[in-house]
Amino acid sequence: MALGILALAAPVAAAEETPPANETLAASGLVAGATEADKAELIENPSVWAMLSSQWEYPAREQSLPLVPNAPLEPARLTLREVVTTSLAHNPRLLSESLQPLFEQQGILAATAQFDPIIGADTNFGRLAEPSSSELQGAEDTDVLTQYYTNWDFSLTKMVRTGARIEAQWTNRKFNTDNRFFDLNPTLTPQASISISQPLLRDFGLYFSTLRIRLAETATEAAVESYRANAANFITLVIRAYWDVVLKEESLDVLQGSFELALKTVRDNRTRVEVGVLPPVAVKESEAEAARRNEDVIVAANMLEHAKRNLQNLVYLPGQSEFFPRRVDPVEDPAHSPQELPKLAEAIEIAMQKRPEIEASRLAVRGGDLQVALNKNQVLPRLDVYGMGGLNGLAGTVRPGNAPFTGQPYNDQFAGSYSKSLDRMVSGDYYSYTAGVRIEVPIGNAAAESGYRRARIQREQMSARYRQQISDVALDVSQSLGDVQSDVQRMAATRLARELSEENLRNQMKRYDVGMATTTDLLKFQNDVAASKLAEIRSVIDYNNSLARFERSQGTLLGRYNVEIAGRAETDFPWWSF
Repeated sequence: MALGILALAAPVAAAEETPPANETLAASGLVAGATEADKAELIENPSVWAMLSSQWEYPAREQSLPLVPNAPLEPARLTLREVVTTSLAHNPRLLSESLQPLFEQQGILAATAQFDPIIGADTNFGRLAEPSSSELQGAEDTDVLTQYYTNWDFSLTKMVRTGARIEAQWTNRKFNTDNRFFDLNPTLTPQASISISQPLLRDFGLYFSTLRIRLAETATEAAVESYRANAANFITLVIRAYWDVVLKEESLDVLQGSFELALKTVRDNRTRVEVGVLPPVAVKESEAEAARRNEDVIVAANMLEHAKRNLQNLVYLPGQSEFFPRRVDPVEDPAHSPQELPKLAEAIEIAMQKRPEIEASRLAVRGGDLQVALNKNQVLPRLDVYGMGGLNGLAGTVRPGNAPFTGQPYNDQFAGSYSKSLDRMVSGDYYSYTAGVRIEVPIGNAAAESGYRRARIQREQMSARYRQQISDVALDVSQSLGDVQSDVQRMAATRLARELSEENLRNQMKRYDVGMATTTDLLKFQNDVAASKLAEIRSVIDYNNSLARFERSQGTLLGRYNVEIAGRAETDFPWWSF
């Protein structure tokens, strides 16, 4: 399946594009919409080199207009199952909808990012030259005091499940100056520290720290259920379009037969007029009826073309172009025999378990509860305990000569290289620590209280929608079951009506042959036969559509066609998400 929009090459020969007419497209365990390979490609991160190579340009894909094929391929003759399977695999609209759960799933990844450790490094250097207004500033040059420094620092920041934020730092500073009062020049001062800030009210606890993750998981699960519902609705639409083509084809056959019968009546009447059995007006009457029936044939043929184009657009069978699918012709006959149906209570119970809309609505209520808990926590004041502990080191090069004012040699107690400064740092003799409590109490707290109230209101809205959804599903099941039962009775009634109308027409033709019936009577009975045939055909098609709608109302339509839609995968936390 091509994910991009590509410019089309010139159409190739139809023989190269045409698959075998009887090739079975249906498969057990069909996955609707985008395949797993397509989804993996969409969420694959580019390499560092690929990102660097496009750092200075941001290309956009050109949407090329396709070439219209001059000679369409021969229609593919498919069964209903093959049509459903093909449409699920190739229809672009369903493909777009199948990517929505994948889109929502990325919110889980974003929510887990709060536990990602952040490694930082910073190196810098600088020089400061400032006027020296006094000899007490210690500048060797009495006019300018010069300082050089080089820093190289490292840090690691991490949030843990309790909501605490931990930061470890290692800083290194090399300082060089012409200030004569410094015993060590240059001076090396490494420092290692670790700090922690733990919330006790707002943003506290194992439950709260994973709330956003569970919200994203719930949204993903709801998106999966919504897609299941959309896929079932789409299958219902395809089934209706398939039987609509069958209906239009059989209706056209009936109307064409009625038109040919009218033409035969015109020929018979002309013969009878020539022998003096009928008046000339009988020919005009039959010709007018034939012209009217010809109009019905023209309209029916156009409606059949509309139905075929609609089915072609839904199935989207690959043809000469990804923009122009191949025509499809149905080969399956509709079911005429009534099927055994469950009781209404049993059907509603099945729907309660299998309808994805109910599950999606239930998940929406769960998401509302989680959002209430999230916003409720934000109403609390902030109370954090924090602490910091660190180790310090020092080393450097002792200045030659004697110190100003004292005339004594410079202190060499901390003389040494950078490794000496590290030894002093890890000795534990030089340290620092801080501990404290931080509290923030917003006056009024309008934003947090507003968010909490809105979350509670939305939760109540979702609860009401959940109750309404259950009622709507029960209504849908009862109505669709009633439609199936009604259509079964309609098929029997229209079959009997058609048989009786055909018998009446045969009797009327016998009376017409002996002059006991007029042309008007004959044409009327012919129309009655055509109307009864059309009514019987429509009742059969309606019965097949009602069966599909009933299975849709129970939530069993996907299983009937072996359609598998994977649920949300378990959240894969990295090892550092402790």
